Amino acid sequence: MESLAVRWLFPGQVIQIDSVCLDCGEPIRVRLRDEELIEVTPDSAVGYMLSPFAQWREGTGAFN
Repeated sequence: MESLAVRWLFPGQVIQIDSVCLDCGEPIRVRLRDEELIEVTPDSAVGYMLSPFAQWREGTGAFN
């Protein structure tokens, strides 16, 4: 999930992130421009964050 933040460094440009599924090892590709998802392969790919969204900024020095 953190890799998606790289888009802020390249405004207006298409960013491609290639990775692998940590469960099965299959390749995953995400292409985006700013806030627009251009491609997610495979279509069944999902993201998962262990921390609840409401608590993302709690307990980290960067945000406290």
